[in-house]
Amino acid sequence: MRLIHMNLSDIIHRNMDLQPWEEGEKIPWNDPAFSRRMLKEHLTQGHDAASRRTSKVKKHVDWIHRTVLEGRPSRILDLGCGPGLYTSRLAALGHVCRGIDFSPASIEYATKHSHSGVSYTLADVRTADFGGGYDLVMFIYGELNLFRLTDTRAILQKAQAALNLGGRLLLEISTYDAVEQTGNQPATWYSSSGGLFADTPHLCLMESFWDEAQSVATERYLIVVAATGVVSRYAASSQAYDADAIQSLLNEVGFREVYFHPSLTGKEETGVYDFMVIVARK
Repeated sequence: MRLIHMNLSDIIHRNMDLQPWEEGEKIPWNDPAFSRRMLKEHLTQGHDAASRRTSKVKKHVDWIHRTVLEGRPSRILDLGCGPGLYTSRLAALGHVCRGIDFSPASIEYATKHSHSGVSYTLADVRTADFGGGYDLVMFIYGELNLFRLTDTRAILQKAQAALNLGGRLLLEISTYDAVEQTGNQPATWYSSSGGLFADTPHLCLMESFWDEAQSVATERYLIVVAATGVVSRYAASSQAYDADAIQSLLNEVGFREVYFHPSLTGKEETGVYDFMVIVARK
């Protein structure tokens, strides 16, 4: 997702043949203002759109601790850790954790509220040094879908290299159907007194694109600030994977055992069909 300033005429004459990642590589979580607004979304208990609510996080951490790690004290790397909602709780259970995230506000919050045995790094996971000696590398909540395939492969290769022999990779990715549905949503809009895209009153115009050949959904957001009429454009693309595609990719980068689970609790969850959970062993 990338910020581009436009005017109202640019909206009318916008590109309607949008190609994947053409208007942006990644959400601008490294932008201080955007990062600060995103942190509010991570911490709210009103929805699960940015991070899960505390009750769900606790259930996920319990499953990771008891089932994935079998209750053994472990060294954990959390990619896209956000404000440390998982790492802080895993550290409280006796694990040593490191989190990497692109958002300065999230890393500042996580560091301020960190437990003993947790460290955080402000970096892009595509270029960050993961280090090594981990028993678990986790990358959850569909974040892996947001990268081009070449970047995804490189991230998975670094994760595999960072693990001890027998170490595990925990992925939670958006299902193929969920990504395809995102790319086929009708255009819509809403008004806001202040939110993720702007602190002041604004309109958000949204439209989606689905590239069948590449299995990529792209979402475009046009933000019109009420007081000035200034228009900002954001766009984000998501790569869709089915189970066979993600298993082949994991095998390709060196994971020898790949297991699928219905959720981060290990159980079917009513009304939750947008994600699949994968545990792969090095």
